[in-house]
Amino acid sequence: MFDLAERYAPFASASVEYTRKTKEGLFLGAWFDAFYGTSVRNTEEMFSGLTDEDGNFMGVNGEFAILQPGLTGGQLGVQFGRLISPKYNPNSGWVFLQGLALGQTKIGMRDQRSNLPQLQSPFLEGYDRLHRGIYTRSSLRYLHLDNAERINYSVGLSLNVGVAKSVRGFNIDTGLSDSGLKFEGVISANFSWYLPVYAKQESFYLID
Repeated sequence: MFDLAERYAPFASASVEYTRKTKEGLFLGAWFDAFYGTSVRNTEEMFSGLTDEDGNFMGVNGEFAILQPGLTGGQLGVQFGRLISPKYNPNSGWVFLQGLALGQTKIGMRDQRSNLPQLQSPFLEGYDRLHRGIYTRSSLRYLHLDNAERINYSVGLSLNVGVAKSVRGFNIDTGLSDSGLKFEGVISANFSWYLPVYAKQESFYLID
């Protein structure tokens, strides 16, 4: 969404999350998202100064370079929430979560033959569109925690919005500075599988 959609097509992410639930149905936790994707927009414009008239990258020794630009990045954040309407047990139902995160995105370049020095460090930094910023994430999930402790999952939707700024401050391909704040957003559907750790239950005996 917004400025992020101008740089990248839809992409995927893999997440690791730790969340603690209280007896009152409150949630507190942290998460890390790793972004990955193969679709970068406007690559013909971005790399036009490095390609021939057919769009091929010319590497050293007159060989073609095989390059695949893609999105890399991630977010690290904390979140809190509440179980809204428990269903068949006090641990399952609709959950609303609100989070705050730091994140970054950039264009990663896979050079299969390593024969194009113009897109290797330190020159690559002028093309990679590295942005860092602060984001909020609002999530609505349906949480299922099995009474038998075997099948535990959630499905839901998330809205992730924030502001980011270019770390490089300059793009080689345009020859222009890039110092303004960017408004970015992501709408996503997610599926999570949980490995629950339950608090130890106290045992006691009645002795007559």
